[in-house]
Amino acid sequence: MRDKAIIIVAAVAVIVIAAFGAIWLSGLSVASVQPIEQTTTLVIEGPDAIEVGERVSYSLIIEGELCYAAEFPVINWTSEGGQKLSQEGAEVIVVAHQPGKVVLTATLSGMTTEKVVQVHPRANINLEMKTWIHPEWYTTGVISIGVSEPSLSLYRVLDTGRRVEVSTTIWESFSFKEIVIHEYGNYILVVEGKALSDGRVVKAEKELTVTPYVQRGYHQFSWDNENLVQLTPSDRVAVESFLKEELDINLVLLPEGKLKDANRINNADYVFYKDSSRNDVVIYQTVVSSRSDMVRKMWKTSVKGSDGRYSYLNFDDFIIAVKMGNSATSFISTYNDNGGSSSGGGGPSPSPSIGGGGPSPSPSI
Repeated sequence: MRDKAIIIVAAVAVIVIAAFGAIWLSGLSVASVQPIEQTTTLVIEGPDAIEVGERVSYSLIIEGELCYAAEFPVINWTSEGGQKLSQEGAEVIVVAHQPGKVVLTATLSGMTTEKVVQVHPRANINLEMKTWIHPEWYTTGVISIGVSEPSLSLYRVLDTGRRVEVSTTIWESFSFKEIVIHEYGNYILVVEGKALSDGRVVKAEKELTVTPYVQRGYHQFSWDNENLVQLTPSDRVAVESFLKEELDINLVLLPEGKLKDANRINNADYVFYKDSSRNDVVIYQTVVSSRSDMVRKMWKTSVKGSDGRYSYLNFDDFIIAVKMGNSATSFISTYNDNGGSSSGGGGPSPSPSIGGGGPSPSPSI
């Protein structure tokens, strides 16, 4: 009986060992047919969009494990649509010479990856608008390339030089193509857009001076005209611009130099003034002579032109008179009923209703 029990136990042990062995062998068989997962990925790192002529660096990034021999395998770069300027290891520098796209390809140990890069024109904005304008519609002359649709902003320039953004009640714009500014003054027009390549802000600025129109009048100027309107700083700037553009006279009309009495204009080449019938424009007359018993105080100044000739100006708060030529020093003077005349000093006091005494300082526009 004892021998029989030993035999049974041995048989059971063999069966158990055989079962475990079969299970182990089965596991080895299953493992041998499972695929090995690829754990290495190549990625080209760098901008998705660039500009024409821009030198841009790209890097090959290896994500995961990579088995290689003692030396790191060679990376092959190709650039379709662009020029490969240099390559060092996993780094490459490319440039594109025209808009479109560049296809970068990197190959390493039989693995290949590529990156498509959009090429935009070099971002730029130009603002070709006139500097001296009047309250009417003007084209801005905006020329843009490689940017989103431009937008306009307008700032008033204060006497301190500080900029203050202007309310839309003072100016209007038609898209970015035309603007009108309704108030006189000094402004800065800003046009800006975002570069299509990287979204950076690209902008241009233009200084603008808005002045009244200077127009020729069709009635004869009179010294006694009770409808004269006092000239504003903007009116003075308008006259200064007219003198520069039309007569090549560069002069800032600031009260300085000699103050004289006058009640006569003798053959002035130009006389500028404002009349209450057209308060929105500065009127000028040519070849003007006029006299009166009413005396006003006027500043006298002169400027030498590029041709060597002098231009003489007399002005107060209501009248600006110009005479060109070296013999024009006494075209404005005092006159009395006895037939005498003087270039300054005497005469009655100025009439308060016309000019209000001596001219006041002219602030900047």
